[in-house]
Amino acid sequence: SSGINAEYGGHISYSTKRRLKKLLTKFYPTVKLNVVFTRGFRLSNMFAYKDRLPLSCRSSVVYYTQCAKCGPSAAYVGKTKNTLHERFYSSSGHLHPSSKNSALLGHLDSTRDPECEFIFRDIKILDTAKHDYKLRYVESIILKYEKQNLNTQERSIPLNVV
Repeated sequence: SSGINAEYGGHISYSTKRRLKKLLTKFYPTVKLNVVFTRGFRLSNMFAYKDRLPLSCRSSVVYYTQCAKCGPSAAYVGKTKNTLHERFYSSSGHLHPSSKNSALLGHLDSTRDPECEFIFRDIKILDTAKHDYKLRYVESIILKYEKQNLNTQERSIPLNVV
């Protein structure tokens, strides 16, 4: 048994399929031909199905950010159910001036270097999930195996790995 994929071209596709099978049976009677038609070119195949949300509107993500000057030596991994904009700029967000216990602001305060900054558009989304517990597991795994020096917590959820 052999098979081929052919682009569907309307009604002529079926007559071509019959002719191919007859021709193959005439010269190779023991071989069974299976022809599978696939969709051909469509304009819709050239475009994404959905528009991508801007970075600031993305929610339920595990993210990575690093200082523009210090690089990976001043990196942070976190998770949020809120939008990234809320996580970074709300009253308790990472970069809000009145935020207490922000590891990112702590880095900026400790270095006192005007070139140190966390650039919002450079945030990398590492993973997404519909449920918070999945975000917490992903964040915990990343924190365990990819130590970031700005993270003060070791994990988001206990990992009972043998």
